[in-house]
Order: sequence, then C-alpha cells, then structure tokens
Amino acid sequence: MNITEAFNQILPEMPAKMISERYPRLHPQIVSKEHTELGKTIIRALVPGVTGIFSIPPEQWAVAQLFDGKRSYEEIADLHFQQSGIQYPPEDVREMAADLEALNFWYKTPLEKNVVFMQKSAEERRKLLKQKAKRWADLSLVIFPAFDPDNYLSWLYQRIRFVYTWWFTLLTLAAFTFMGAVFAIHWAEIGNDTFQFYKVADKNLWDFIAFWLLAAVVLCVHETAHGLTCKHYGAHVHAMGFALVYLTPAFYTDTTEGMVTNDRPQRLLISVSGAWSELMLCAVATPLWWGTPAGTGLHTFAYNVILITGIGAVLVNWNPLMKLDGYHMLCDILEIEDLKEKSTIYVSSWVKKHIWRLPVEVPYVPKRRRLGFAVYAICSGMYSYTILYLLARLVGNIFRNFSPEWSFIPEFGMAGLIFRSRIRTLVNFMKFVYLDKKDRVRAWFTPRRTMAVAAAVLVFLALPLWHETAEGPFLLETTAQAVVRTMVRGVVTEVYADEGQAVRAGQTLARLRNLPLESQRARAQAMYQEAAARATAAEFRHAGFGSAAQQRDSLAKQSHEVASAVANLEVKSPISGIVLTPRVSDRVGGFVPEGTELAEVANLDTLRARFYIPEPDMYKIRPESYVRLQLAGMFGIRTVNSPAVAPLPTEVPSGLIDLTKYKGLRPPHFYLVDLLVSNPDNTLRPGMKGTARLYGARKSLGGLIYRDVADFVGRKVW
Repeated sequence: MNITEAFNQILPEMPAKMISERYPRLHPQIVSKEHTELGKTIIRALVPGVTGIFSIPPEQWAVAQLFDGKRSYEEIADLHFQQSGIQYPPEDVREMAADLEALNFWYKTPLEKNVVFMQKSAEERRKLLKQKAKRWADLSLVIFPAFDPDNYLSWLYQRIRFVYTWWFTLLTLAAFTFMGAVFAIHWAEIGNDTFQFYKVADKNLWDFIAFWLLAAVVLCVHETAHGLTCKHYGAHVHAMGFALVYLTPAFYTDTTEGMVTNDRPQRLLISVSGAWSELMLCAVATPLWWGTPAGTGLHTFAYNVILITGIGAVLVNWNPLMKLDGYHMLCDILEIEDLKEKSTIYVSSWVKKHIWRLPVEVPYVPKRRRLGFAVYAICSGMYSYTILYLLARLVGNIFRNFSPEWSFIPEFGMAGLIFRSRIRTLVNFMKFVYLDKKDRVRAWFTPRRTMAVAAAVLVFLALPLWHETAEGPFLLETTAQAVVRTMVRGVVTEVYADEGQAVRAGQTLARLRNLPLESQRARAQAMYQEAAARATAAEFRHAGFGSAAQQRDSLAKQSHEVASAVANLEVKSPISGIVLTPRVSDRVGGFVPEGTELAEVANLDTLRARFYIPEPDMYKIRPESYVRLQLAGMFGIRTVNSPAVAPLPTEVPSGLIDLTKYKGLRPPHFYLVDLLVSNPDNTLRPGMKGTARLYGARKSLGGLIYRDVADFVGRKVW
C-alpha cells in the first residue's frame, strides 16, 4: 500500500474532491515556440513527461496560456476578450480544456497523478499492464528505460565545443575529401564488403555478436552527437537510453526540445549530426586502414570501423523509409509531422473505401500530396516487411549452425512473433469485410449465378496457363580461356594490359628483359654470318664446301632457336578476350622464372552456365524448354533457349547447393544442363552464381495438382 492508498483509506473522498474542484493549469516548465508550416503559423509545445510535440493554433494557444489552475472557464473567457477582443463562450473554453486534458497536456502534481490512476477501473489498469507486457510484441522498436544526460552533455560540450567552429568544419571536410578519394580508388573492394557486412540474412550468431559490440560503441557516439548539437543550439536534453531497432542495438536521444525551440535549418543540423559524427570516425579510420599492412589487428579493426561508419551508415541513417534521421529530415523538409502514420492511414482508408467498399472515412489530403502519400506508404511498408522477413531468416541461420533439421522451428516461431500483430490486424480486417459483405454476397449468389461461377472455376482449372518449372543453382564458366605464361625467364620491363582490359589475339601483354639471352642472340647471329661467308667463299674455291655448309646450317638453326627465345620475351595473348588477372602491372621490375603465370585471358562474349537440376524434375525438360537466369546481386532476367542435358548425373561443386537440408536423407542425383549465355556487354564474369528456372510444357492448374498427387501415389503406394 502506497501513501495515496493510505490517504484513500483514511479520507476516501478528499483527493478526488480536491481534483474535481481544481481547474486546468499550464505546466510551469513547458517549452514552446512559434513556427511557420506550409504558410500557416503554429505553436509547437513540449510538455515535460509527455511523449510527442503539441502543435496548437495561435488562437488556442492564447487561451491555453490563461489557465493557471485558479481561473474558472468564465474568467478565462472574459480575460481573453479583454486581451484580444475575441469572445469565446465558456462552454467552448471548457471543451478545449477537455480535449487537451485527454492528451495529458495540463500539469498534474504527483498526488494528482496517483489519484487519477487509483480512480481508473480495474479493466483500464489491466490494459495498461498488458501494454507494458507487450514491449517485445513489436520488434521494430523496443525501448528500454532512459536516463537524464543533460548535465553530462553540458560538461562534454564545454570541452569539445571546438568541433562546431568554422576551422574544424573545414578540417573535417578535408578529411572527408581524402576519405572519398580512398573510397573511389578501392570502391570495388569497399562497396562489395559493405554490402556483405550489412547482409543480415547471411550472418550467424558470432557475426551478429561482433556486429552488436561494434555497433553499440559507434551508435553511442552517434546519439551523443545529436545531444551535443542540441545543446549547441540552446536546447536541453533530458532523456537518452538504449533501444533495439529490429533487434539491432541502438541508442536514442530525446532532442524534442531542440525540435521545438529551433528553426528548420537548426533542426536539420541536429538530425544530420549523428551520421556526420560516424563519418568523422570513418575519416579517422580510413588513413589507418590505408597506411597499415594487411593482416594486422589495427588494419582489420580500422576496416571494420569503415564498413560500419562509412557508406552503410549514411544509407541506413538517412534512409527515409525508417524512423531514423532521414525520416525526421524528410518530415522537416516537407513540413509534415508523422508522415509515415498519416500516409499509411490515408492509403489504407482509401483502399478500404474505394476497393473494398467499406463504410470508412478517408482523411483529407491535398490533391498535390496524394500521390506522394501513396508512394511513400507503399515503399515504407514494403521496406519494413522486408526487414522483418530478413530478421526471421537471421534467426533461422543462427540455429541452422546447430541443427539444420530443426532450425525451421525457431525461424517460423520468430516469424510468428514478428508478424503476430499484423496477422491479427489482417484477421480483424477480413472479419470486418465479411460482416459488411455477407448479406449482399448471399443475395448475389442465386442458383444460376452459382452454376456460372462454378463453370468459370472449372474452365480456369482446365486452361493451360502455367508452365512446369524446375529451379536450381547455376555457375558461369568461360567457353574459351587461356593462361598466359612466360616461356623464358627475365625481368618484366613493361605491362601493356591490366584487369578488365580487352585484348586481341597476338597482342603483346608484357615485355621481358634477359641480357644474357639477348647477348647470345647477337653472338649467334654474328657466328652465323661468319659461317655463311666462309661457305660462300668455299663454294667459289670449290674446296671444303661440304664442311662449311654443314657448319653454316648448324649455326643457322642455333641462331633461329635463340631468336625464337628472344621473341618470347614479348608475352602475347593467344586468344581475344578480357584480362581476368588483377594487378598485372605489379609485376613491373620483378624477375619471373620460366613458366610463371603472368595473366589469364578469357573470351567473355559467350559464357557457359552450368545449371544443376535434381533428378525428380528431369521429366519437365522438353525440346521447346527454355531457361531464365537470375544472377545474385544483379537486376534483370536473361533468357536462354536450347538447353543441353548431360546423359549421366554429376557432382555439384562445393558451396553451390546447401546440402544440409538433405541431411539424414538420401540426396537426389543432379544432372548438368549446359546453357550458352550471350554476353555482348561483358558485364558477366566467370564464377558468378545465381538461380536458374527451367520452363517446360504449359499445364493447367488442375493438371499440375493431378500430377503431384499421382507422383505421390506412384512413389509411396504402388
């Protein structure tokens, strides 16, 4: 029993009576400022202890400021008339006060808060407790209790306020320029690694733990930057805490006061400061990574910092489809508060009214904003559901390392937990549709119409609209490839082609220098010329010509062999194609022995896709079949005709198919399907993987169902 309950036992009517006799009172620590949004003046107010910002018209704000807890509604109406000349009836003043009371706008003492809570019914208290218990029901955002960092931020701001000076900003921009140059030079490496670093679906438990630890430190700096910028512009920060955004660690800082007291450019800088601080960390880590040897601890740590604070940080934080910095910046730029909620409500209400013909009201949105609301609501919804799906996949990947056979249980369990509220919303919506439409549907289904619908369904089931399909992984290989090796030893003096460069057959790729060999060629040529001269003289004298001619021919052969060896100092491409070997120019100045692999050249105009199809799907391959290829990480579909099937099953390359799903069972045989893929723009490379789908004969839906049932019966019952 707390002190309020004790007083209620002694004087049960006294607290409630005191509250009922008091008039509303404006919070003594309320923060407010006048703003202009969409050409209209509005007052933004922040009430301590209340989540959110109140947007109040100036006329109502002038009335609200007169509430001091002592004036009656009649007195407030008269006082406002004296100050502004506008007369409000006391009933309108009372109604406005009641509306603001429902939003917890008015100030309440701790005793009043406890009395109000005690006056709530048991059912309302159970709902409140249930809401607290649902902290983990919505995994898109889980917020933990916060602390007041205002004193800490004031102390820190006094010591590092130089970061907001003009000279430090110029220094930061110079560091960003150097960072951008390094990124541009190593973009193939950094861009691909950044994508893999944020590819949640492929991470296991240990990757997730390492990501958490590094992200926690970086995000602490990120949110501290928000708070410091808010302090820089004169606002207070009274809440900072820990949260989980889709189970990803995140700190949050309540900069609401800064959003109230500052103008739009300052609010945008408050939002930008978080990602700006991460880019500053990235700018510090970039020269460390660039200047330290690969494989060292500092090099690896700096690279991980680059991956989490570089391009990925900007794309994640400034993504307007999530309620992060980019979302708040977009709301400020468009001057629309709660864009996600308003657009979602508008689109869902519009669909319910105009598609489902339900009796709902569509919120008013100006015509010039309706298309933007629809596009944003659809994109934001698709993005959110994609993140939730990847989260469920992540749980499956973690448990798949321990038990591949049963990992689907936690994966589906997490999916059920994540989508539980959305499934419940869908069920309620379908119930609403059913209750609204059932009488009209029953009236519409007359016997004649029922027969017509049944006939249409039967015709639909009998139409050959769907292809028989077989799906499997594929691997790209070259049709013509050559490894260019040095035929003689020497020092590389010139390199004329590098990775990705097109070369012709017979084109020189590199030049070597071998001084002993070149001296031997000069000596052999001189000896051959001398022997040729002796043979000519002997022929004129008709004496000793046989031995002279034999020596001449021997030296000619020797000179030709040496000349051929010298010609091999120019390394040429045997075929036309693309150089695949990276950093060939690094060989310049180095000694290479005979037989050293110098470069690899492949003809990429046509590639071979090796598509592995399981044995149970072999019957779907027909002469008219074609295959569509979807490469991993690339947009677009490539269609290939005339697939060639190997006569015998073959082994699948390691890593191409996840055979863990066949663990405990006998894996099926796989047959190789050869496909020739045209590659005129040379965008495809050997080693690329993807998913291939073979399209066989067209079948009706009924035929497909019958085939599956017949196959099952044929395999298990006969």
